[in-house]
Amino acid sequence: MLFGAPTHRLEEYMQMTAKVLQVDSQYLYVPGCMIMSFDDPSTRTAEVNLVRVSQGVDLGRLSETHNVYKNVIHDVIGIEEATQELEDIMKRPPRYNKLTIVLVCGLATAMVGPFAFGARPIDMPIIFCNGCLLGIMQHVIAPRSVLYSNVFEVTASVLTSFIARAIGSITTTIHDKPHQYLFCFSAIAQSSIALILPGYTVLCSSLELQSHKIVPGSIRMVYAIIYSLFLGYGVTVGTTIYGLIDRNATSSTTCPNMLGFGNPYVARFPFVIAFSICLLIINQGKWKQGPVMVIISFSGYVTNYFVTKRLGTNTQVANTVGAFAIGVMGNLYSRLWHGHAATAILPGIFVLVPSGLAASGSLITGVESADAIRSNISSNATSSNQSAAGTGQQKSVQDLGFGMVQVAIGITVGLFMAALVVYPLGKRRSGLFSF
Repeated sequence: MLFGAPTHRLEEYMQMTAKVLQVDSQYLYVPGCMIMSFDDPSTRTAEVNLVRVSQGVDLGRLSETHNVYKNVIHDVIGIEEATQELEDIMKRPPRYNKLTIVLVCGLATAMVGPFAFGARPIDMPIIFCNGCLLGIMQHVIAPRSVLYSNVFEVTASVLTSFIARAIGSITTTIHDKPHQYLFCFSAIAQSSIALILPGYTVLCSSLELQSHKIVPGSIRMVYAIIYSLFLGYGVTVGTTIYGLIDRNATSSTTCPNMLGFGNPYVARFPFVIAFSICLLIINQGKWKQGPVMVIISFSGYVTNYFVTKRLGTNTQVANTVGAFAIGVMGNLYSRLWHGHAATAILPGIFVLVPSGLAASGSLITGVESADAIRSNISSNATSSNQSAAGTGQQKSVQDLGFGMVQVAIGITVGLFMAALVVYPLGKRRSGLFSF
């Protein structure tokens, strides 16, 4: 739970361990909490324990924890030794410090821009600064202030979208054409919040619902949708505020091709690899895990990219095929080379979520309602215009939540199909450590 294990399989892991240890027990997982009941048949009583821990992702310590679990399941080590190893793992400080994480957050947002949102080289320094600002708010300010952590998502999306529209509204003369926008507003705005998209949360909830874990799945799904609505609201507010300040603010939701990379493959594939490496650092992974993670995430994106080119707007099928490729490679890595499928698959999933949302166009629809609000004010806000603005704002906020669920459903089906292909009969002794 603390290091990001597949949440829809946690109860299965506990039951497998209890079976090996010959403990009569029952388990119920809800987000952030595991309820354990230990039964005593002789006295017909039960002892109930509650373990609460915040959900996190730490790829390095997740693989070490799973090694301890496997050693216990296969009778390699005893309970006392396993308990001591788990305590050592939990007490160990993070592999990378906060300054490194903040800088890599900036680098990751710059890397995700070209392949997911069509950013150009000139946009990347701005995206890097926005990403570092986001990293400071997420990893430095939010942990120190409980009050700020409650509004972190909204303030981050408001501030980054405001800065993106302000810089995206700078005009210049390019190829003798005056009043051309120098920077790409949509790429800067979307890339800046790519790291706080609740793709992993929505994915976990979809996997839980697909596994018939109704209680944790429904709770997490509602939270993820509300979280997405907060982000969509923040983007709408940020773009609207700058639109009220500057009457000539950009409303473009696409990036011009000028000053770009030229070759579409150069603009995408190298940055997928760089983004995967950044995800390894942000999620506290080990360097020896890097090559497998990069290969799997790159393969998933390439599959998703060419299927998207073939099918056009049907992003769900493309996400399913990309996730299927990731899942098959991750599970084969686990089955043939005895690696950790879950840790190898996670970066690939994080790569698919922003590109899937970009294809659906749900992140940047807030600029439409921002323009409607500005036109209302300039025309003294007639009742019909007010109604149109309200409808546009409601639609823009809902689009992000709906788009997030669409992407997650596509990825969920692909991952389950991959697990079925590689492990048609499941695993006999230990639970399947994969998504």
